[in-house]
Amino acid sequence: MRAFLLLLVCFIQFSLRAQNDSLVYGKDFRFAEGIYLTYEQFRTNKPIPKSSIISTYESSRLDFLKMVTSYNSINYRDSSGAEQQVAGDRIWGYSENGAAYIYVHNDFNRITVVGTLCHFTAYETRYVYTGSPVPYGSPYGTPVQQLVQLVLDTETGRVLTFEADVMAKLLERDPALHKEFVSLSKKKKKQSIFIYLRKYNERHPLKFPKG
Repeated sequence: MRAFLLLLVCFIQFSLRAQNDSLVYGKDFRFAEGIYLTYEQFRTNKPIPKSSIISTYESSRLDFLKMVTSYNSINYRDSSGAEQQVAGDRIWGYSENGAAYIYVHNDFNRITVVGTLCHFTAYETRYVYTGSPVPYGSPYGTPVQQLVQLVLDTETGRVLTFEADVMAKLLERDPALHKEFVSLSKKKKKQSIFIYLRKYNERHPLKFPKG
């Protein structure tokens, strides 16, 4: 019994330390401004800061990072002070003016709903057959841009299409919400995916490490 109580106390202390070492995303949370080379930098809120980016633009500009990331490559100084270069399409995203952006479908897209399940939209190029011949090796058909709904699953880092079947799979982590959702008709599921995205995020808030 004594050993059990000791184990319980240790578990409680560990849980409290874990809570104190993390920040829950909310209205008072602020993304550190900079460039995310990787998804891990986004999840730890530790981008390459604006002060480390080498550019002819003034870093005080409100659109500094938007301008910098529009180029083919970005130069910056790493933690040792050495100059590095990364291709613009190789970075994960960036944060500027309180908003986070993710690079998907050859563009930076603002994450409009931030949570354990993040929502955003992006233009996807699809090819429509018109009957006209195309050169050998070219994409099939005429390119057409279409706005698509996407979800970033912060537990895995995967970007998924935001649709009912995907939401049902994600909700398996919360049996109660999953049971509610799968009991809906097909039409109602399609209409309710935003509602259940919000419900899931409220029950499972997104957390970032402190400091």
